[in-house]
Amino acid sequence: MFLATINNQFDNKIRGLEVNKDVWAKVLQIVREPLIVPDKAKIPQWKFCSIKGEQRCTENIGSTNLMILDFDDSTYTIEEFESQFREYKYILHTSWSYDGTNSKFRVLLFLDKEYEINRLFFKGHDKTFSPYHYMLKAFPHIDPASFVKAQFFKMPAKKAPDAPYYFSIHKGKPWSPADIEGFTFAYTMCEMKQEEYIKKIDAENAKRRQRQPNQDMTTAIEYIKRKMNEMPAGMRHNGVFGLASWFAGIGGTYAEFSQIRPPWADKQYDKQIKRLANEWYKIGK
Repeated sequence: MFLATINNQFDNKIRGLEVNKDVWAKVLQIVREPLIVPDKAKIPQWKFCSIKGEQRCTENIGSTNLMILDFDDSTYTIEEFESQFREYKYILHTSWSYDGTNSKFRVLLFLDKEYEINRLFFKGHDKTFSPYHYMLKAFPHIDPASFVKAQFFKMPAKKAPDAPYYFSIHKGKPWSPADIEGFTFAYTMCEMKQEEYIKKIDAENAKRRQRQPNQDMTTAIEYIKRKMNEMPAGMRHNGVFGLASWFAGIGGTYAEFSQIRPPWADKQYDKQIKRLANEWYKIGK
């Protein structure tokens, strides 16, 4: 098991460590004795997952076997959760906004094995291939932000020493997403389906824009590379989108454009290119 933390909700630098006996003891201590933080925005946050880099972004989130669920729905109570999940292993604690009567709480739910978060919460265009869809069906009362891949969660905290707080460390068996009908197929196939979707969009765009099947785009790609190399730092985001729109408009495909990588490319550039996969059919009209 791994633990990733950030200092507060504005912090984008992830600190990661492997959860050994001492670290787990500190986790339980925070659950039993929550932090006292008057300002909600300053509460440290955590996520139980491995990381691939220090920058807080989807690409740097690895795998998990301990999922955090955020319940902020006054119609679903702590008692209802404890009854529904009584056979499973979890840690429950109320959140900073808990007033003793509302149902604001979080659950650390132990999973049966390690799951890649980018696949576990993959939100596909076809629900059949979307693990995110099946997870929401299993937990209809949670805040959907619980399944945002790079979402971190506030550690157990109270606004004052005398503020109400409740926790429960419950023994049981790990919960398995595979118990949700359709999940295993979606988790296995989601990445493949995304690739198929991109190919389909590229084919539709090429046909709609009347690109010839063997049309050579070499000149256009070289032009894009040259323009990207000339872009000043403050103009790159809009500049890349403008070039993508132009390229799509002449029949260029996402597959071709996504292979272009200027020397200044960074993680933000990679994120922008990934977002273009879902926008390609709209741009360049």
